[in-house]
Amino acid sequence: MKNLVLLLIVLIGGCQVPKIEAPAESKVSNIVQQKSDPRDKPERLYQLKDLETRKMTFNGHQLTVWLMDDSGKRAEGMMYLVDKDVKDTEGMLFIFSDSEPRSFWMQNCPLGLDICYLDAKGKVLNVGVGKPFDESGVPSKGPAKYVLELKVGRAKKFGIKEGSILMLPENISPKE
Repeated sequence: MKNLVLLLIVLIGGCQVPKIEAPAESKVSNIVQQKSDPRDKPERLYQLKDLETRKMTFNGHQLTVWLMDDSGKRAEGMMYLVDKDVKDTEGMLFIFSDSEPRSFWMQNCPLGLDICYLDAKGKVLNVGVGKPFDESGVPSKGPAKYVLELKVGRAKKFGIKEGSILMLPENISPKE
């Protein structure tokens, strides 16, 4: 009986949350105004502004690439991004721990992409084209350690094609 009374006291008392009212003058001053990035997408786990970037140069074109260096980032890739979210000189560099045949698809991706498969030394194995929302695979022509995704048509514009050698950014490695 004693335990039952104690349990009731804890349950009744524990379920009440005291109401604490802040003084009126501090209510406004405690609101933090955060500047939102127009490229933020609520459906994305990894916002572009939060991803690590590196520079790559090829044929005189400087590219900024987001490093997709763990399985979560690699799985999300360019999902939900539209044309205005990605500049012509931006892309994603997918970094894997091993070289193996790969295939990328375009699930939840409204943006057409050039998918450049690279070997461990940065040689382009092939460039495939991913069509918006197409869930069929775009395969590599051999074991790829890196994959560079660019807006569709940019690989041709930058002269990236099968056999090209891309200078990979220094000190990149997968986080898992």
